[in-house]
Amino acid sequence: MSQEYPNPELLNSIIKEKHAQLIPILKEVDIDCWMIFVRETASTPDPAMELVVGGDVVGQSAFVFSLKDGVLTKTAIVAYFDENATRGKGLWDEVIGCKKGLAEPLQNLMKKLNPKKIALNYSKTDVTADGLSYGMWLILQDILADYTDRFCSSTKIINALRGRKTVTEVELITKACELTEVINQSMAKKFQVGMSEFEVQEKFFEEMDTHGVGAAWQKQGCPSVDAGPDKELGHDFPRKDLVIQKGHTLHNDFGVRLKGYCSDIQRMWYFGKYDEIPEELHHAFDTVKEAILRASKVIKPGIQAYKVDKAARDYVIERGYEEYMHSLGHQVGKQAHDGGVNLGARWEIYKGKTDLPVEENNVFTLELEVRTKHYGQVSLEEMIVVTKDGCRFLIPPQEKWITIE
Repeated sequence: MSQEYPNPELLNSIIKEKHAQLIPILKEVDIDCWMIFVRETASTPDPAMELVVGGDVVGQSAFVFSLKDGVLTKTAIVAYFDENATRGKGLWDEVIGCKKGLAEPLQNLMKKLNPKKIALNYSKTDVTADGLSYGMWLILQDILADYTDRFCSSTKIINALRGRKTVTEVELITKACELTEVINQSMAKKFQVGMSEFEVQEKFFEEMDTHGVGAAWQKQGCPSVDAGPDKELGHDFPRKDLVIQKGHTLHNDFGVRLKGYCSDIQRMWYFGKYDEIPEELHHAFDTVKEAILRASKVIKPGIQAYKVDKAARDYVIERGYEEYMHSLGHQVGKQAHDGGVNLGARWEIYKGKTDLPVEENNVFTLELEVRTKHYGQVSLEEMIVVTKDGCRFLIPPQEKWITIE
């Protein structure tokens, strides 16, 4: 039986938790109206739907959250064939079904609310807040022509809503991490010298099927499997011509989706006895492990994200390695890359994400790799949740090489 997605009761319970978070968030960002405007979401999903709506709609729909005098009002305007399913979820104060189009009821709602600002799902910095298509933007400008000067981005709303994990969300992410570790440990018993990267990945798929879960990201690239000294780490597919040999390392980047929430963990193996591991590999592993530990000791609510990355990046360089060419960590939740604050350097690619402050209950990866001279790259990835005064690891970090004799 599949455990990949939550049952309707659990899904609605989580959505209600997210709705409750909206009241302080809308106050903080000084926005009195947030609207998700969508159509045919099975084909063109909006990332915010999974947080506060759940499920798909077929016709043009507007999901409107309005805050006035500290009271949140939730209105769903949907096509008539989406009406019963939307009403049945019990999430909305009002559900308006439309047979001929939503223009008139949406205009009437805006006249009634008369919001100062209308936050929409477009963003220059965050893909998880950029779900409004250009076509729908043009349609909305026509429908609400008298309100276009009130339109603004909902980036800050969605960043906070996705980032501030509820107790239930943290529990589900933790369970996904725990299952990932169970699968990794089970896989270690199946690895053999002579197996190709492709064969290793197939074994992972079999193990995921056994537990009824899917991959946290695109199946062909999850898990990534990297064998030996000649493979470049990254979001690449496993190869049939790269075969594990004695004295090789094996790296994987792996996560599962459990009841709608993801994990993202990296582990390192060595094929041989522990006392045969070259000092060069020990030095690399210890560097990566310590860099992650240093970052975990720095991170806390309020710190700017780039400073967490800097703690790890400076240590890697101090140990004689080139800096890693990615961010130290990203948020994880509904997606393996969950948007919002990014623990990266102040590079153009991360503009608008790394100067932001870390918040309590954000869930991050801490990941990096170093390149050795003779044995390829060594990489680890752990997951943490930010606490009131620091962080805690969701599962115990890898402390030493896992050997396969």
